[in-house]
Amino acid sequence: MQIHQSAEDYLECILKLSKVRPVVRSIDIATEMNYSKPSISVAMKNLRLNGYILVDDCGFITLTDAGMGLRPVSMSVIYC
Repeated sequence: MQIHQSAEDYLECILKLSKVRPVVRSIDIATEMNYSKPSISVAMKNLRLNGYILVDDCGFITLTDAGMGLRPVSMSVIYC
């Protein structure tokens, strides 16, 4: 499956935030990326429906194994 650069950017941001915060929420991503909350909401829905993230009942976002597998190579070098 082909993934767009913007989706990779969101996944990268989630990974980055998860390294410095105990939980990641949509508002954290919106603030970090300087995007509107509605834009982030739509993107998170698409990532969730495609199996790249999980969103729990509290709105906390985590990467799935599929989402972790799509992170850019540069992120693997920096964070893993």
